[in-house]
Amino acid sequence: MKKQKNNAIYFVLIFLILIFLFASIFLIKQPEILYKVQNVFLNIQNEYQIKELDNANLISYQLENTNWQVDQSLILINNEHPLPESFSPSLAEYKDSTVFMNKALLADYATLTEAVTEHTGEKMYVASVYRSLEEQAQLHTNNPDIAQPAGHSEHHTGLALDVYVQNFGGINFIDSKAGQFVDKHCAEFGFIIRYPENKEEITGISYEPWHIRYVGLPHSMIMAKNYWVLEEYINFLEPNKIYKANDFFISRQDPSQPILLPENIAETRYSYDNTGYIIITAKINN
Repeated sequence: MKKQKNNAIYFVLIFLILIFLFASIFLIKQPEILYKVQNVFLNIQNEYQIKELDNANLISYQLENTNWQVDQSLILINNEHPLPESFSPSLAEYKDSTVFMNKALLADYATLTEAVTEHTGEKMYVASVYRSLEEQAQLHTNNPDIAQPAGHSEHHTGLALDVYVQNFGGINFIDSKAGQFVDKHCAEFGFIIRYPENKEEITGISYEPWHIRYVGLPHSMIMAKNYWVLEEYINFLEPNKIYKANDFFISRQDPSQPILLPENIAETRYSYDNTGYIIITAKINN
């Protein structure tokens, strides 16, 4: 009897171990579910949780009469939303490097690279940031299966960076300590992995762990917590709704109409999203 009992316990343990192994393999292959499970077990599901607010007690603002900061951080560029003909990237040189980036990301990219070196001991470099239409057209001609056609690449904005460390470039970037740090933590600095795994049907681009895109806080953290790509995030933000995440108000509105927002706002900025709307981000002024 004792032997049978021990055998039963043995088989139960084997069964539980097999369940754990299968569950682990499943989660690894389903990063969207893995992110959500991690959030629950780490008890951080409320951090940067985005929720819709009641639209009562809003103040009307005329966009042209505000002194809100305008940037380009949330513009959507893909196969369905090409670069607007009137678009002019807001560029600046990064630390006398002859590398030009969008002004919106200069400070946060410097902070990210410092964190990469501090936590991994590896120095991260930029292989490509801003590309002109002519440069992109040539790349597309040479590599049509890899490079987007001119006018459809995020590199036109100066917001997208192809990064690498010594001996680890392209798809191999994720195999480096720096690549793994960027994958897990870049959202904390305002960046997203623009083309993650299992989102190819939405982005139209296969997995690119080396291609990071600046969207700024709190948007990067909201997207990371929900495992959303930029297309999904913009679709989530219903026009004229007010959302709250941590200490931020977020709203997607028609720039030709009066802008309705709560009264207690500060450090307000907005970005055209290339779908006919602007996305407004404001600190809650307590």
